[in-house]
Amino acid sequence: MSGDGATIVLSFLPKHFKLFLSKKSSLLVIHSTCINGAKNRIKSGNAALVHIRQPKDVLCKLASSLLQSADSLQDMKKGCKVEADATKKIVIEAHANIERNRKGDRLIECVEVLCVQDDSDAAYLPVNNDEEYFEYITGKNEENPISLKVQRSKIFADWLIETYGKDFLCRGTGVLDVAGGDGETCRNLAASGIPVTLLDPNPRCGDESAFTIIPRPLNGDGSDLISRNDEIGNIVRTCSFICGLHPDQATEPIVSLAIRLNVKFAILPCCVMPSLFPNRVQRKHGDPVRSYSAFCQYLLDMAPDKEEFLVDHLPFVGRNKVIYRSQP
Repeated sequence: MSGDGATIVLSFLPKHFKLFLSKKSSLLVIHSTCINGAKNRIKSGNAALVHIRQPKDVLCKLASSLLQSADSLQDMKKGCKVEADATKKIVIEAHANIERNRKGDRLIECVEVLCVQDDSDAAYLPVNNDEEYFEYITGKNEENPISLKVQRSKIFADWLIETYGKDFLCRGTGVLDVAGGDGETCRNLAASGIPVTLLDPNPRCGDESAFTIIPRPLNGDGSDLISRNDEIGNIVRTCSFICGLHPDQATEPIVSLAIRLNVKFAILPCCVMPSLFPNRVQRKHGDPVRSYSAFCQYLLDMAPDKEEFLVDHLPFVGRNKVIYRSQP
């Protein structure tokens, strides 16, 4: 599957934008309409939020070139939303994996601004020529690799088996699925003969014979569960693997528990919940963790010394980034 290194070239018609300036990092967010898209990623006419991260002076110059009116310059510098010049278009190189925020807006992470053009300029990119763009990489020659949201549990379970192997996942008490709610990931793993336990304070799967259910939360690094001298403690201590598909509050605890037990894990982060975790800050620059991309980096930075967590993407709609510990 595709990693974070793959890029595509896109062009957009800016509508309006906001400039966020700080000494440590600056961001330009452009509400745009796509002109030239990329097959299976974004189509011409799709709305998107283009995120451009550059030094403060570079972003100010770029933003100024997109202004509809010079009268809006001061509002722009204050971080107010300002209208863009309708005769401009911007061409960028962007990360190939396009995610969405909770409102469903496409988030385009810019790698490099290639040019800003006027209406009179010759087109920088070919129009409506899908062969000029990368396909959405899934590792298979599927006709339509973007799967529906309802299929994500099976896709995740299949990825776990393909990545780690059934024999590895069957070790000990098997897989610990945290905050799995309806039990779909557990059900798919169990169907492949893998022992699996659902750890969730509010399981929504009823009585199940295919897998074990522990109706408890995972907090911190799981010390309260590990220290138990009963079946629950034994299941948690001797699991082979820990996973979570959009586990919300349990996302960071999954990583902490995996590090404590020295086992592999795979998570698909979703909700950041900065109000519940106000003390989360980025390791490198100390900024609060408030965005999805910042949260993912925060989780990657949790890797112990001399170890690096890996990233992959699953072929379904929504937040599909997998952060995981290397294969056995």
